[in-house]
Parts: sequence; C-alpha cells; structure tokens
Amino acid sequence: MSPTLLEFAVMIVLIVVAWQIGLAIAPNVLRWLRMLKRDVDEVAEEGFADLDRDPPQQNTKEHTNGTRH
Repeated sequence: MSPTLLEFAVMIVLIVVAWQIGLAIAPNVLRWLRMLKRDVDEVAEEGFADLDRDPPQQNTKEHTNGTRH
C-alpha cells in the first residue's frame, strides 16, 4: 500500500510539532546540564583540596599474596 497525500501531510505536521517541542525544552535541558557540570566541578575541587591538605598514608605492610621471592 502506498502512502497517500494525507499521510505525508500528517508526517510533516508531526515533524514540525516535534521540532517546536524540542525548541521549547532545549534551554531547560541545557541549563540542567550546566548545573550538573557545576556541581561535579565543585565536588572535584573539594576532593582535590582534601588531598592537598592530607596526603595519603603509605602502607608499610608488604603484601606477597602467598608467593615466595
């Protein structure tokens, strides 16, 4: 069965409506992504600041995992 002119018209209308919805939603999505990036950057900075203040402790116990050398 071949598509009719009415089906093509409905397809074009659906594409235009989807495009308009995307244009309306895109600024909110981009704002949300920017906010998430800012939060991740803040947490990373806090983590690096903690590493600068307290260097990791060196483990002096030797692990041989049951092997002999």
